[in-house]
Amino acid sequence: MNMLREWSPLVELVNKIPVTVQRGLLFHDVSITCIDLVPEFIAIGTNVGLVFWYNRKSGEIERLATEGGSQELTSVRIISTVEYMVAVGCREGNLNIFQIPKTPPPDVCAELLLKAKPIERYTVRGLHRASVCELVWSKNGMRLFSGDAAGAVVLTEIGYASKTCQSREIINERYEIVQMDLRQGKLLVSSSFRTVICSPEDGGQRWRVAQVGKKDRKMLAPFGAVFATVHGKQQIVSTRSGFRLWLADDEGNVAQTLIFKELMRAPCPEIGLLNPSRNPIRIPTTFGKLYPFEANQIVSVANGALFLLDLERMAVVGTLTRLRHILDVAVDRNEILILENARSLVRIATLPDSSQTTIVLKNLELFVSAESQVVLADECYEETPVEMIRNGESPTSSAPGDDDRQTMASSSSSSTDQTDGGGGDDVRLINSHMKKLELFETLNELKYDESILFKSGRSHRRKHRAKVNPIVEIGQIPKEVETDDATLGS
Repeated sequence: MNMLREWSPLVELVNKIPVTVQRGLLFHDVSITCIDLVPEFIAIGTNVGLVFWYNRKSGEIERLATEGGSQELTSVRIISTVEYMVAVGCREGNLNIFQIPKTPPPDVCAELLLKAKPIERYTVRGLHRASVCELVWSKNGMRLFSGDAAGAVVLTEIGYASKTCQSREIINERYEIVQMDLRQGKLLVSSSFRTVICSPEDGGQRWRVAQVGKKDRKMLAPFGAVFATVHGKQQIVSTRSGFRLWLADDEGNVAQTLIFKELMRAPCPEIGLLNPSRNPIRIPTTFGKLYPFEANQIVSVANGALFLLDLERMAVVGTLTRLRHILDVAVDRNEILILENARSLVRIATLPDSSQTTIVLKNLELFVSAESQVVLADECYEETPVEMIRNGESPTSSAPGDDDRQTMASSSSSSTDQTDGGGGDDVRLINSHMKKLELFETLNELKYDESILFKSGRSHRRKHRAKVNPIVEIGQIPKEVETDDATLGS
């Protein structure tokens, strides 16, 4: 297995996000609040109601404006199906769902390329009365589950053909929803009080709730739970206090308790960072949220520290304790994206970014080939001006103080006299100079674009306008989103 580490900084991505936006006469600082990623894109939520949609291959970034345009975003999740579906939760409890069409491949017919669809937005209001803190998509992107800080879990079903969405509350835990996961129609909900499995009944009109484990928690804590494959079968992995993990089946029956307390006391390998903090974070006393990583490993985050666990070998593969903080985490396959603070993103993975690696390899192919060889260049000497030759001056004459060049020219002249006889240098220099004159005259006769000429005076930079697709609000008239980098309409 490749070593998990930070390969390159994401400063270029963060710099694409404006520091401030203007609404009316007021300027607002832009802070990153939530993140999510897929292999092709990264979604970045902010405190000003904007989602920045970053294309990892082309480096382009687009703005997706939520309804109202000023609400702080607290959670964002992406699902890649026929199109990209991006769900965004706000602190006020509203949900915004963006349907982003995928770019057709270049070999499709021109008709499909001309029928490019705009980005569509669905809005869900009034069901969440507290901040939306957790989102989870079904695999086909037709159902979205959202949980808030008051314990309510809402199911939103999207009808793509009819351009409608229906939402309803399915359960209410009355405690903050910490983490949710969905597998084979069963919804796993972990609140600060307990972890439950929700199964649909009567065609999805009712949901049966079963608690994971019979023992209640001794304290309210942000413990997570996920579906994961352990020992070759799907199980529920739930966090317990004291560096313990429960393994349970789909009905909530606990089969095994994994205790990592002694392993956490032993020295653990630190995950490499390019700019680590000088002051390591104090190791917490429990695990927190859980994220499946690669084949059979689990990532856990708690109190600003990150741990990579191997449940089958009962080993702590790596720890990350030299971050300034951890505000949000997104895990996809073999890479982990960490929101360290309001203007800092850290990507750690077992391999470099695939899009950046492809670009580097393509560039290297232009300069390096299997048949390339290193060839020694001929030694070059300064040639004697033609005017000196026509005036009868010696080619080896030089100004006072040029002893080195005089010696070099004399040695070159003597060696040429031995091979060509006297006067060979004069003919060679004249022929070389005439060839250069012919080349210059040929270049002067070529046509060229006048825009490449240097012109004195100040250059006026054109105002950069970011490429932003129009967003169509479902049930409303399409409207254009302001794309100016300096100003932003609400």
